[in-house]
Amino acid sequence: MNWTRSMMTWVLVAIAVLVVGCGSAPTNAGPVYTPEEIAQIQRYTTEVSDLRDRLTEAVPPMIANEEWLDVETFIHGPLGELRTKMASLTRSLEPKLQSQSQQTARDVFGHLVKLDEAARGRASVKAIVNYNGAIEDLAAFLNQVPAEVRGTDEPSV
Repeated sequence: MNWTRSMMTWVLVAIAVLVVGCGSAPTNAGPVYTPEEIAQIQRYTTEVSDLRDRLTEAVPPMIANEEWLDVETFIHGPLGELRTKMASLTRSLEPKLQSQSQQTARDVFGHLVKLDEAARGRASVKAIVNYNGAIEDLAAFLNQVPAEVRGTDEPSV
């Protein structure tokens, strides 16, 4: 009787190990983004990247030449659509990426506000620090876009 009970226990343990060992975690049900969403994300990523490039080309010489009115005008003019583009890109991402992306976008705009304040106050050091912070945060924002949907023409920054 004891021998049968011991054998049944070992058989049940073996079955349990087999069931647990052969079970697998749920696999990815499919792509996260549709082809249309990928195209939209790539378009938004390109637009944000283009605005970042314009920022890097225009602002450093303006700060170096102390063209403060031009810095202010650039922030409120060509970069005025940056917030909309970044918000659109953030909304296009899958929900688990949106929170971090929104925070990084807020960081970018915090630096741009401080850059604008520095331009109004004609403070070169503050302007440079916040320009660099905005560029770093823009790079971080663009890196939050998954590489598989970022597009082939937009390398990781």
